Amino acid sequence: MKLRWLAIGSLLFLAGCGGGSTPESSDPAMQSSMPEPESNEVTTKVMDYSGLQMLIESYRGKVVVVDVWSTQCPPCIKELPGLVELDKEYPSDDLKCITVSLDYNGIAGETPEQYQDPQGQVMLILERIGVTCDNIIAADDSETMLSKLELGAPPAVYVYGRDGKLVKRFDNEGEGVTEETAFTYADIKPLVAELVKQKP
Repeated sequence: MKLRWLAIGSLLFLAGCGGGSTPESSDPAMQSSMPEPESNEVTTKVMDYSGLQMLIESYRGKVVVVDVWSTQCPPCIKELPGLVELDKEYPSDDLKCITVSLDYNGIAGETPEQYQDPQGQVMLILERIGVTCDNIIAADDSETMLSKLELGAPPAVYVYGRDGKLVKRFDNEGEGVTEETAFTYADIKPLVAELVKQKP
């Protein structure tokens, strides 16, 4: 399983994340550029794809932003502070933010409560950035989760309207995407602002 995950992680990294192969969380230079954690508590829950969809549906009536990321993807981590800023910009009655980490590390047959993050990489990054929204670790393996999300590789951000329907997916897929043309939260914020105005 570990060898399979390493292979998948490498493919994800090459397909969607670019750059070097070392996770950003282990790079001291990158760690120093990450903001210090805030005092709010950072927590995670383990959910499969169905659980994630139920969580999104539970927030019907609000705009929902779902950020799909991985510890093996420096561009994902680079954009997470943008989600934190967005989350702070609106009251919870208008906006709910969710992160979904693809850092599956479970064994088939385990209960969700037994899935672990033994290296602590997910929590380390979330705590340093101060991501206090709903933080999900996918119970499905990354290959399965990406297939269900119809996504080639992270990063990706899904924006849902108040009616619970997907309005737009931001990703770096397609030909010709470079570091300069990759999406950022500056691209996402205007759409969220417009959707928030659409009161139910």
